[in-house]
Amino acid sequence: MDLTDIIRFTFERVWWTVDQALDGLTDEEIARRPNGHSNSIGWIAWHMARVEDRWFQMVLQEKPQLWESEWAAKLGMPADPNYAGGGMTPEDVDKFKTPTVQQIKDYSRAARQATSDYVNSVQPEQFDKAIDTFFGRTMTIGEIFGHVLCELNQHAGQVSYLKGYYQGYQGRVIPPPPKSQ
Repeated sequence: MDLTDIIRFTFERVWWTVDQALDGLTDEEIARRPNGHSNSIGWIAWHMARVEDRWFQMVLQEKPQLWESEWAAKLGMPADPNYAGGGMTPEDVDKFKTPTVQQIKDYSRAARQATSDYVNSVQPEQFDKAIDTFFGRTMTIGEIFGHVLCELNQHAGQVSYLKGYYQGYQGRVIPPPPKSQ
């Protein structure tokens, strides 16, 4: 297994975790916030797709985000490329129109496919290439992969935790073996 295989496997594991957490939830459950200072499952899952879309389309490939070209209109949200959840206040989240479970899954799948296509195209020697980011700092492609995977993993845990909080113990869930490439 090489570095690209490990990265691909890690993304697939995070995506699988979120899919498992979203399965069986109603649109009302994903919009529910545990309190006035916390985000809903729907907000977190939407934000995860936005994180991938921004980093892998806009930053790493210098392409328009899927958000701008299609998904903002489909979800009735601002097409602003920076509308991704970061910096939202509790009042902003109060106004957030949570997409349906299916809309979140559809946007997530589109972002995941674009991420997967990029992961499959990157060569190991490219991981040290420096990129100027929208955070005003330079990061290598490898650092960006680490940053995004860490953030997605944290959010996947939040989504899973909230599902358990709302619905109780779901039984032991064992992930499938990695896909062979």
